[in-house]
Amino acid sequence: MTQADTPDTNLAKLRAIELDIAAGKFHEAAAALNTLSFESPPDARIYLTAAMLARAVKNPRQEILSLQRAIAVAPRWLPAQIELAGALSREGQHAHAIAIIDQAVALEPREMGVLEAAVAIKNAAGDFVAAQGYLQTALELRPDNMQVASALAVSLAKQSRFDEAEIHLRRVLDKNPDDPFALGWLGTCLIGLNRKDEAAIVLAHGVALVPENDSLRFYLAIARGETPRTQPKELMREFFDGYASQFDQHLLGKLKYRVPIKVAEIILKARPDRAISVLDLGCGTGLLGAYLGRIKGAFVGVDVSLKMIEQAVRYDVYTDLRQADLLEELQRTLSGSFDYITANDVFIYVGDLSEIIPASFAALGRGGAMIFSCETAGDAEGALVLRPSKRYAHSRESIETLCRDAGFVTCAIEAIDLRLEDGTIPVAGFIAVARKQ
Repeated sequence: MTQADTPDTNLAKLRAIELDIAAGKFHEAAAALNTLSFESPPDARIYLTAAMLARAVKNPRQEILSLQRAIAVAPRWLPAQIELAGALSREGQHAHAIAIIDQAVALEPREMGVLEAAVAIKNAAGDFVAAQGYLQTALELRPDNMQVASALAVSLAKQSRFDEAEIHLRRVLDKNPDDPFALGWLGTCLIGLNRKDEAAIVLAHGVALVPENDSLRFYLAIARGETPRTQPKELMREFFDGYASQFDQHLLGKLKYRVPIKVAEIILKARPDRAISVLDLGCGTGLLGAYLGRIKGAFVGVDVSLKMIEQAVRYDVYTDLRQADLLEELQRTLSGSFDYITANDVFIYVGDLSEIIPASFAALGRGGAMIFSCETAGDAEGALVLRPSKRYAHSRESIETLCRDAGFVTCAIEAIDLRLEDGTIPVAGFIAVARKQ
């Protein structure tokens, strides 16, 4: 179905409804859509606009239903297929989203808009290989499109195919030598290829262009053989925003991640009455909440990723969910506010804990405990180590020292396998329980 097949009289009315939606006049838009749907013959554009309204009022179920009705009216209409695939993807229904977008690609395999949508859907599902295939097709169609070349390079880099990614990034930089995005990714690829001297030159150029870019400075430090004290917040946010919709399935299924259930067991063993308050640092998709369940006091989740927090809402156990920097949140917290502060596989991204642990001590009440996990750094490696995975490992001794210096009276450490690396190799770590007098 094309716009020419639908009644032209609807077009002006639909545009007026879209303006109402943009202005937040949702009741007026809904009334106009109801009237139009009764007065007009079946018109897929009406249901597409209804989906727009549903998304604006944060009703994903109705958004999906409206888009399905649009496709029922016009089975081959690409805008509805693209929008439905996107809506399903945002809700974590990746298999269904992929099926829909694959249908769209089959209808128009060389349409740039369809290919762009397919790349987004495949990336959201973690299928970088399929996304790369669509990007290659797009680059064949538009060989001089440097945005596509950059996106293809990123897709290859995410698969650790750094040598292939380098070729495309060099092309981009030939066109624009001062592209900070391309410089950053080229530096990352060169680090992956163990060509750190070259990477340092490239990244230093990027830092000179954008000195406030923490990610460029982070990778420049790595290229120079230094250990950055922490990951940049925007790097963590970008990673977890992209990972949120598949996080639980991938981490619990493929990677056998069991830290949140272990931490929940520790808390419930000590306080089976659940008469406690908890601050969950780096709450992610809310796995601790899923295992701990409702408690009688405040249950606050904090994360830098809004997409993660949106997933945590589903469990309906947190009394408050906040997008915030962890240290800044702790520093805003009144002394003695919580019985427990947890951080499950969070400090592997934070790195330097010299401020986090004392701030947590201050936020805990008398008899409270801080419970957190770390990857294990061997005695010969040092107190803080940045792995090639870009995750930090901490030595047990350094954690015990930080906790003791912060004022905790005990710090019990239990060795565990945190998860599987690449789904096969156990990652050695520990859970620390630091108690306040």
